[in-house]
Amino acid sequence: MSSRNFQSLPDFGFSIDQVRQLQARMVRPQFLYISGPAGGGKTKAALLLAWTFFQAYRRPFRIDGQDMTTAQIRQAAIEKTAGILFHDLASPHDYLKAGYCFDCHMTAIGIAFDGLPNATYGHATLLTQLPALVTREDVTVIGIDRADEDGVERYKADIHLQ
Repeated sequence: MSSRNFQSLPDFGFSIDQVRQLQARMVRPQFLYISGPAGGGKTKAALLLAWTFFQAYRRPFRIDGQDMTTAQIRQAAIEKTAGILFHDLASPHDYLKAGYCFDCHMTAIGIAFDGLPNATYGHATLLTQLPALVTREDVTVIGIDRADEDGVERYKADIHLQ
């Protein structure tokens, strides 16, 4: 994302209160799980969140988590990478790699292959894949869906904080 095309989180569809909640949580390693239907804006939201909380502050962030091995994830942590984006999480192995970022003290942004825009239901889906997350306080589930208004591309964000 270039800075000239930057869209703020509120312009995207996050409320000011949601932005404040995310900002407070993103000061430490976190697992952001983004759920929503196909074409609902999950990838756009994930990239916007990565830009807002990492790239804009020059904290290294990778967007190729899907293709990384656990050894590569560990090496990224050694190199002080702040986080990794995992696109189209579908298999248990994909979820485990994203969860491995916790062990390496990095933030992971995981995008569900397809899911529900309601964050509470997204949280339930995540718990079926990574049940150990039920006790963690560093998990944020974000449901994203399109909410176009008057021909303007807009999205709606729903957040479930652990």
